[in-house]
Amino acid sequence: MADTLEKQCVRDRLMETAARLFYNQGFQASGINEIIREAGIAKASFYHHFKTKEDLLVATLEQRHDRMMGELRGMVSQGKTPEEKIGRVFEWLGQSCSCGTSTHGCAYLNMVSEFRDAGSRVRELVKWHKSSFRQFMLELVTAHFRGSDKSEDEQSDLADELYLLAEAVFVASPVHQCSWPAETAWRIAAARMGFEQ
Repeated sequence: MADTLEKQCVRDRLMETAARLFYNQGFQASGINEIIREAGIAKASFYHHFKTKEDLLVATLEQRHDRMMGELRGMVSQGKTPEEKIGRVFEWLGQSCSCGTSTHGCAYLNMVSEFRDAGSRVRELVKWHKSSFRQFMLELVTAHFRGSDKSEDEQSDLADELYLLAEAVFVASPVHQCSWPAETAWRIAAARMGFEQ
């Protein structure tokens, strides 16, 4: 049992260190030896858990996705109405992206710039992550318009607009280092959805 816990601890430390370095420095600039040294593990331990640095990157991005969607769903669940739930998405964006907490922007978009092959495993993972977030926005919009005369196409178009506003927050916040991108995006989203403010 202790051996299993130790292996898990090593893997967790490795992934935490790698996620930090990949985000702060980029994938190419973060070498395996640097990750191993900063994680305080043996080289053999790295290769016990991961065959390549790219395998490690994929694992950290999958873990980041799970954490992000868990945080987001938790925040959204605090809303009582569909309108409040959509508002919580932009509140979460403001908290996640404001004032230096995400100084290097979106971890997934950063990887797109490093992996130029559209068919690469990393690019596919980024697309899956963004599609999951887009689908999440569609679910919220659909819940808001349930029972209304809005067509599926209209709802889908509105969900895509909200998704793109959210993506704009991910891009603009690290540039401006403040919360106004999330606040502005929410005002636009609320107006498009017909929410009273």
